[in-house]
Amino acid sequence: MPAEDFPATLQASGTEPFWGVRAEGGKLSYTTPETMDTPRTFEGKRELQGGALIVHGGEGDGAFKLTIKRGECSDGMSDLRHPFSADFVLGKDTFKGCARDLAVPVEAP
Repeated sequence: MPAEDFPATLQASGTEPFWGVRAEGGKLSYTTPETMDTPRTFEGKRELQGGALIVHGGEGDGAFKLTIKRGECSDGMSDLRHPFSADFVLGKDTFKGCARDLAVPVEAP
């Protein structure tokens, strides 16, 4: 299954702490509540590994890796169900959350 089998644009997000990553191809835009107006952007490689979509790049403290896996996910704060789980590693920090295709509305159960 090629990486193109995942939506071209995905929105990943999580809580505690709140974070978000918009993935468009190999480009990532990372935000927190404090950086909504000035997201950090990263250019990486988009590929499939073990059925998961991986976007990764950088080195050292600037290294990043976004992992998107198919499977229902709850953000833990709302009743919304997302079709993907997400892990985002930035340097030494790891964030866990959910992801969705921005072209598909999220539906409450």
